[in-house]
Amino acid sequence: MASGSISLKHVEIAYDLSGSPGGKVVLLLHCFGSNRQYWEFHEEAFAGFQTLIIDVPGHGQSTLYDVDCSLELIASDIVSLLDVLGINKVILGGVSMGGMISQAFILNHPELVSALMLINTTCFISEDMHQLWRERSQQVLENGTDAVHDVLMRRWFTLDAIENEIPGYKYLSETFKNFNPATFKKISNAMCNLDTNEKLKDISVPTLIIATPNDPGAPTYISKRMAEYIDGSELHWLEPAQHLSSLEHIELFNSIVKDFLSKQA
Repeated sequence: MASGSISLKHVEIAYDLSGSPGGKVVLLLHCFGSNRQYWEFHEEAFAGFQTLIIDVPGHGQSTLYDVDCSLELIASDIVSLLDVLGINKVILGGVSMGGMISQAFILNHPELVSALMLINTTCFISEDMHQLWRERSQQVLENGTDAVHDVLMRRWFTLDAIENEIPGYKYLSETFKNFNPATFKKISNAMCNLDTNEKLKDISVPTLIIATPNDPGAPTYISKRMAEYIDGSELHWLEPAQHLSSLEHIELFNSIVKDFLSKQA
């Protein structure tokens, strides 16, 4: 496995590149408030492929932008990372925030993506949700991530997962407690500008959508709309779960992804 960080024009991005040399590359983007270790729960799903797993700017070992950023800017810097690594085509996958960045990536750089995986993500942030993120950002700036830890964990995990302290919950809880308040504000602001609704109809690569009924971060009607707008996509539901279903249903998630990837080999 090759690990390191690469300094780009706007940011420094940390990454791991591993797997079968010469195989197709799967680029994986984690959720808000976590880091590239998210994907350690799902390693077996990517057997036979190379995986490029990054820390999204402001997360893990990647630096945060000095100025305001956008999903498009993050996607552009990931393209620059691919250029440095000599990678000209990827299967792209992202969960929640990572799925938002993935949409910006494929819509602006479709020639670089051969297949797409959108996991518990959305294509639109309402004004009500935007206001909620602004309020959370202010709380975090004033009092740190502890101020919103419990409420977000209850949005991201079922009560059973929290009470039983499943590994995925323990990982995310600890990682989020160390999350940079400045990153919270800057990246949540970028997410709140998301609106790819009609643009999704331009996506023409094989697409896997994994969703959860009544996901508070990605409502059922949004998941269905995404599947409808992306021609030929396949939609799978994981339940019971909240927002981070892959961490509550690791084996089933891995099986679904492995089956999808087998069609792209």
